[in-house]
Amino acid sequence: MESRSIGMLALAALAAFALPARADTTIKSDDASVEITVPNGWRQTKPLSPVFQIQATDGRAVILIRVASKEDYNDLKAFAQVATSRFTKRFTDADPPEPKFEDVQVNGNRAIRVSAKGTQSNGVRRGYVMTFIDTDGMFVEVLGIANASAFQAEQQIMAELAGRVKVLAAAGAGPTAQKPPATPPAGNIPSRQPPTGRQPR
Repeated sequence: MESRSIGMLALAALAAFALPARADTTIKSDDASVEITVPNGWRQTKPLSPVFQIQATDGRAVILIRVASKEDYNDLKAFAQVATSRFTKRFTDADPPEPKFEDVQVNGNRAIRVSAKGTQSNGVRRGYVMTFIDTDGMFVEVLGIANASAFQAEQQIMAELAGRVKVLAAAGAGPTAQKPPATPPAGNIPSRQPPTGRQPR
C-alpha cells in the first residue's frame, strides 16, 4: 500500500511538470495588413506613432511593426536608412556613433539589421534593434526598444521576433470588401408593359 501511494505521488508530480505552457499569441493590425505571433508574456499595446501598425510589450521591451510600399523607396537599403535616421536622431550619444547595417536573412527573405545604444534627449538610456525585411511588394520594419538595463537580456528576442511577422495585405487596404450581389438575368425579371389604349371601333 505504501509503495502504491509513493507511486501515485510520483505520477502526480510528473503530471504537474508536464502541464503545457501557455500558447503563443497572434496579434493582427487594425488594418489587417500584418500580424505577429508573440511568446507568452507579450501583449498588444497602443502604438507610439500612427505610422506603426502593431505595438507589443513584455514589460521590459517594446516591439513596433510598420509596413510600407516598395514604391515609396528606391530599395531596401534606402528604406532602412530613412527609418534608422528618423529614430537615431533622438540619441545624443549613440553607440556606435554611425549605424552599422548588417545583411541578414529572415524566413528566406533579404533583410537588414542595425542595433545600438544611446542616451535620449530626456536623459533616458536605451538600446534598439531594427530589422528591415524585403517581402513580396512590401518593406517591413520591426523596431525593438528596451531600457539600457534590460537591453542585453532582451536584444536576442527582439531580433528573433522579426521572424514571427507575417504580411497579410498592403497597409491600409483593410479586409477585402464584399462584392455586391449579382444582377439577375434579364429573363428572370418580370417586365411591366404599359397599359394599351382602347382601340377605336
